[in-house]
Amino acid sequence: MQQVKINQDRLWNDLMELGQIGVQEGGGVTRTALSAEDEQARQWLIAKMKAAGLEVRVDGILNVIGTLKAPHGNGKAMAMGSHLDSVPNGGRFDGAYGVLAALEVARSLKESGTPLPCDLEVISFCDEEAAHNAGTVGSRAMMGLLQEGELLKSKNEGGKPFIHHLQALGYDAAKIPSARRDPGELACFLEIHIEQGRRLETEQLQIGVVTAIVGVYRYIVTVRGEAAHAGTTPMALRNDALVAAAPVFTLLPEWTREQNPEMVGTIGQVTVAPGASNVVPEQCRFLVELRSQRPEDMQAVRDRLYAYASARDGWTIETIYEKDSVLLNDELIQQITQAVQQQQLAYVQMPSGAGHDAQSLAPFVPTGMIFIPCRNGISHNPAESISKEEAGQGCQLLLDSLQRVAARYA
Repeated sequence: MQQVKINQDRLWNDLMELGQIGVQEGGGVTRTALSAEDEQARQWLIAKMKAAGLEVRVDGILNVIGTLKAPHGNGKAMAMGSHLDSVPNGGRFDGAYGVLAALEVARSLKESGTPLPCDLEVISFCDEEAAHNAGTVGSRAMMGLLQEGELLKSKNEGGKPFIHHLQALGYDAAKIPSARRDPGELACFLEIHIEQGRRLETEQLQIGVVTAIVGVYRYIVTVRGEAAHAGTTPMALRNDALVAAAPVFTLLPEWTREQNPEMVGTIGQVTVAPGASNVVPEQCRFLVELRSQRPEDMQAVRDRLYAYASARDGWTIETIYEKDSVLLNDELIQQITQAVQQQQLAYVQMPSGAGHDAQSLAPFVPTGMIFIPCRNGISHNPAESISKEEAGQGCQLLLDSLQRVAARYA
């Protein structure tokens, strides 16, 4: 196997350059899916891919796919990637590192003239970060996992659905179904990501070899009351939607702790209508997210939420999606682990508590995932940080792992 080296400085320069798209005062990045900044990043990546000699296409859901063609391919493709979109005022590395590390791997292989047994794809998936409350939209569309009507009812904080923003950028929503692919086209999928936790740093480890990805269930709860004048309506005569909803804000943590101490439940978004200081709220709308490695945990808490709502007037619940946890491919875990051992890096095999695009592909395509440490475990935050050396070390591991996997298909 020919030893190919990545260009650490080039990878780091790409990360710094991309990090200026959507940069905020204080150093955070806002590049939410289907925003102008997200589109700017998409076009930036397309230019980088073309400059690297990749064939580039954008599918119907706005996934960007750059392909390094194999002269004598076997009709399949090995794939790597992640996402470029960010949370509001997030960091520079979540998702972006995975895309640019994959690009650097493809670029290094092409420059070295190393033959591959099949095509190599670098994929940037659209809307991983749930800007419209859905999440992993691009990867789920590719695997045919979007639920009917989901992209119309999944809305951002401004109340506009995914399809509205896609069309506002000049793209055709009718092409969304064309993003679906036959999973048989892909021989494997590899994703590298910052850990977004403290385990690697705390245990002084350099690499996490991911074994499983947590399940995520997400719901929109709407509570209806009656608008009234806040000054003239006595407390006893009010039907305040926010007050009616409020008990769930403390009940949800109790339900999750009772079900499983390792499970988490979050209400991360609350909106009140009409939203005026002198009007009793007539509607409260909030987002409930449940995460666990065990589907039965999420189902149990979901059932408690539904039972609570059904016993009250004016409550409705919509399911955004229910994604169960997935196990990653044993063979790829083994190949990545052997590559780590060959580099003599300190590592651990571990599950992921965050969702990733790899989760969408894993049930259909052999999938593996690598974590590198992030400073203090901080992510989704302007303070999110990795070092140039950590970025390069992980990227080299991604390349070495890919070459090991490629040898299986030769």
